[in-house]
Amino acid sequence: MQGSDTAQRRARPFTSSDESSLLQRFLEPVPLVVLITVFGIALRLVNLGARVAHQDESRVAYWSYAFMENGVWYYRRIIHGPFLLQMDSIAFALFGANDFTMRLIVALIGGLLPLAALLFRKRLRASETVALAFLFAMNPVLLYYSRFMRNDVMLAAVMVFALGFVVRYFDTRRLRYVFAAVACFTLGFTMKENALLYAACWAGGAVLLYDHRLMLRRVGNEGIGAAIPRRIRTGAVRLFERDTAVVVSILKGLGIALLAAVEALAIIVYFYAPRSQSQPGSGLWKSFSQPSMIPEVFTAATIKAGNEFMGWQGHTDHAYLPFLDHFLMSLKVGALALCILAVVGFIVDRYSGDRPRDVVSLGFYWGFVSILGYPLVMDIKAGWATVHAIVPLAFPAAVGLALIFRWGWEAYEDHDDVSLAAAAILLLLIVGSVGTTAYSTSYQNPQDPDNQFVQYAQSSSTDAKPLLHDLQRISRENEGTDVMFYGSEFYSSNEAADDVYPVEGGEGGDGWFARLPLAWYLETADADIDSTTSPAALSGDKPPIVIAPANVSTCSSQDGTAEDIEGYMSGYKRYEFQRFGFDSGCTVSTVVIYVQQDSLDNSTA
Repeated sequence: MQGSDTAQRRARPFTSSDESSLLQRFLEPVPLVVLITVFGIALRLVNLGARVAHQDESRVAYWSYAFMENGVWYYRRIIHGPFLLQMDSIAFALFGANDFTMRLIVALIGGLLPLAALLFRKRLRASETVALAFLFAMNPVLLYYSRFMRNDVMLAAVMVFALGFVVRYFDTRRLRYVFAAVACFTLGFTMKENALLYAACWAGGAVLLYDHRLMLRRVGNEGIGAAIPRRIRTGAVRLFERDTAVVVSILKGLGIALLAAVEALAIIVYFYAPRSQSQPGSGLWKSFSQPSMIPEVFTAATIKAGNEFMGWQGHTDHAYLPFLDHFLMSLKVGALALCILAVVGFIVDRYSGDRPRDVVSLGFYWGFVSILGYPLVMDIKAGWATVHAIVPLAFPAAVGLALIFRWGWEAYEDHDDVSLAAAAILLLLIVGSVGTTAYSTSYQNPQDPDNQFVQYAQSSSTDAKPLLHDLQRISRENEGTDVMFYGSEFYSSNEAADDVYPVEGGEGGDGWFARLPLAWYLETADADIDSTTSPAALSGDKPPIVIAPANVSTCSSQDGTAEDIEGYMSGYKRYEFQRFGFDSGCTVSTVVIYVQQDSLDNSTA
């Protein structure tokens, strides 16, 4: 190959003949990418339910479970799009509700992301296609948040598939890829509001790609007009001349666009239409038997939901630099090698050969802007935002990673032991660092506050699962009230309101949010819950489970804490559970859980 694999850059899409025949046989992309995908899915499913639920996970899972039971749902952008909540309700109905099933949809979609690399195989070398799949499957950040009930990895995945289907259409001219792209792109808007930022990044990237054509390839004797593709210029002339074939082609294109718009609208209406099976008001399924509701349901799913969706503008009322610092630290821990490879791949692709490749340049521009932009729109410091920069940067990073591999391959063919050893060491360092970080963050310390990916609202009670299982078991076996929450922080004036998905700002009982993530575990056990602010209410007969905030040194106020009722808890075993990563002022993480000893003995007998 003698370096020609990196030195010659072609304007046409890359084909398998661009690599040496022996390397091509070794790196056949389709089977290798499929194997990587299967491995990536397995990594995401192993011990998927082991980590205690994060606060955000538990509240959305709770409402998914409630939706499964009562069929009530309305769009509220505070919990983002409807896709995950509605899909989880199906998973719960099929497989039961637990920490594994609540994360299953995200794990599967995140695990399938490496398959998207195959959609770009005409624009990337075989080695780059395989490298892209590897980075999608193994990056520690993508792995961690594929094992987390959030929309970010899913959104990134469907948007990459959407882009890939568009590229595939231009490579094959097969119409099915257009409709696949529309479906994926629209699904992204049912997942999270920052789908808008993907569209913005692509629009900005398209301008820069146009500039590539304007400045690097097509400007010559024809001038700026040459930057417009010849087919478009020729078609415009023929249209002006009233060429029948061009008119028919335009009408055909308009027909396809209309079908695509109908497809997108159907997806939006299905997911955003309100559901009100057990409550008064309009709902999607009700409208089938009551057609008079259809206009109201359609308006709610489109105009009303659209206004709510477009009202998402990020959160810019915070200092930028601390958020950027946290973002960069998360990249350093989870994607340092990928970021370095992305710079290398972008530079090599840009400055060698005839011109840069669109998909590589777009990935770099898209990722770089995301690094600068997401700290501006984030409401909390959280590592999951880096997903939206890592995924696009994987494209130029795949070029850099494949470059090292091909360097080693060429050294092997040329019997250059020094270069072969250097390439092997680099690859081992990259793979080793990725694997070590992935194991540490996703499996060894997935709840540790020192883990950069762990956000504050993650419980730090790493050994709490046996206790939570006991609480669920006791709740199922007990008759009458199962759990009593004590203290003003946990008090709810209307416990029944918590059983229905909160509508239009109504949050049910006042203390419900403070009970997370315990509320999720108790709800899936169908626990009968009550609450009180009176210590005397616990002086006589009481439920087998009593929960109260701990009195901690970080808060000067000790009112309504476990200290008030400690004297009434004879015959109960005392446990401590962390709702958050740590106590912070009067945001008390530590919760005291009292469990009746007799109930424990009976449940473990």
